[in-house]
Amino acid sequence: MLPVYANIFQRFWDWLNGIVGKLNFDGLLEQFIEQYVTGLPEIFKWLLTILLGIIIILGTISFIKKTLKLFIVLIIIAVVILVLYKR
Repeated sequence: MLPVYANIFQRFWDWLNGIVGKLNFDGLLEQFIEQYVTGLPEIFKWLLTILLGIIIILGTISFIKKTLKLFIVLIIIAVVILVLYKR
C-alpha cells in the first residue's frame, strides 16, 4: 500500500514542479531587478531597503499581537467551558 501512496505523491510533485518551472519566477525577478532597481541611485536603494525592513518588522509585530490576542481568547473560552462542566 505504501508504494501506491508514494507514486501518487511523486506524480503530484512532478506535476507541481512542471507548473512552477513554466512560470519562470527566477527570470521574472531578474528582469524586474534589471528594469526597475538597477537604474536607481544607491540612496534610493538603501531607503527602499530600510522601508521594506520596517514594513516587515511592523507586520511581524502586528501578527504576533493578533496571535497573542487569539490565544488569550481561546484560553478564556477553555476556562469558561471547564468551569461550566465542573458544576
